[in-house]
Amino acid sequence: MQPADFTSLPADQQLDTLYFTGDILANRYEGDNIFLLYNLRDFYVELRYDAYNNKLHQVTAFRDTGKLEPYLPYLSV
Repeated sequence: MQPADFTSLPADQQLDTLYFTGDILANRYEGDNIFLLYNLRDFYVELRYDAYNNKLHQVTAFRDTGKLEPYLPYLSV
């Protein structure tokens, strides 16, 4: 599966795929948002979740390791 294939899935299938085949790597907080980072085989998925309103706002799939920088303090070696 490619990142574009993942993002073209309906939201419920995206979440099922993450739950059953993804590995959660880290989470971080920014304001009222919780960001969750998953590894899904050969790419990453970031969820932006509004904890205050209990709502998922954004799902981003990517391969660019530069986008992992905000998570580096939270990743264990």
